[in-house]
Amino acid sequence: MNERFFEIQRTRLSSSNISEIRDAIDQLTFVKSSQGIRDIISAMEGSSHFPTSPGNAPAVKFYAAQALAKKGDKLAVPYLIKTYQKESANIPEYNPPKSRTWKDGVADSTSVSSPYFYEEGEIPITLTCGEILRTLGSLPLTSESESTIKSALMSPNFYIRSSAADALYFSGKGQVLSNLSEALSKETVPYAKISILSAVVGLERLPNQNYKAVLESLTDKDPQVRAKASDALSRLNFRISAPYLEKVIQSENDPKVLKQMKSDYQSIISFHTP
Repeated sequence: MNERFFEIQRTRLSSSNISEIRDAIDQLTFVKSSQGIRDIISAMEGSSHFPTSPGNAPAVKFYAAQALAKKGDKLAVPYLIKTYQKESANIPEYNPPKSRTWKDGVADSTSVSSPYFYEEGEIPITLTCGEILRTLGSLPLTSESESTIKSALMSPNFYIRSSAADALYFSGKGQVLSNLSEALSKETVPYAKISILSAVVGLERLPNQNYKAVLESLTDKDPQVRAKASDALSRLNFRISAPYLEKVIQSENDPKVLKQMKSDYQSIISFHTP
């Protein structure tokens, strides 16, 4: 990669078009070296001089956070924490999902199952902060990032609690099970509850009562709970989960959930193929 490439991407990061900014972030993401990571961080932080500019949109911060997770460099950790602390102050207590239908599409198919249906430029700050938390969980934990995630597990917003649970699962630290179990015992929102439960079973990796509760959630009335339960089974990769998924697939009528279940089912059965 020559310097001209980076100059072009930096110019594109200053664009007023969110799609172009996203593409520039993508270009920098797949540079094999760490070069470009500070440009992605700058895109996530935005400009304090022009608060209403497209470059400060939650969508830009969302894509930048995803990119930093892919880069996997702990250099980004303090900047992610700073951005999360700043932006999470603007999150409403509950923030119910905006009413959308399947044909509207979702913000990003690579994100963990989300109850938010949005078009590209309409990603809310809640979804962005959730993605920042997941990125923090996927990067090497520091005492500050672990503290940030654990605090988010007690957020008044259900989606932030859900994202914090995902982050703790991504951290792979068995020591956080006590925090997740305590949060699970207090949780009342179905989506947040299955998210926390999913993290618990993902770290426990045991066919116990928590695993049984995930299986039961496959038939929940809320399609997003069913999708999250399916995702949890994919994480475990227990061959014994396949018949349960196979059965619920036959009666699933939500296109997004059906797609998720079929993908998770294939993942489970292929994992055990010699």
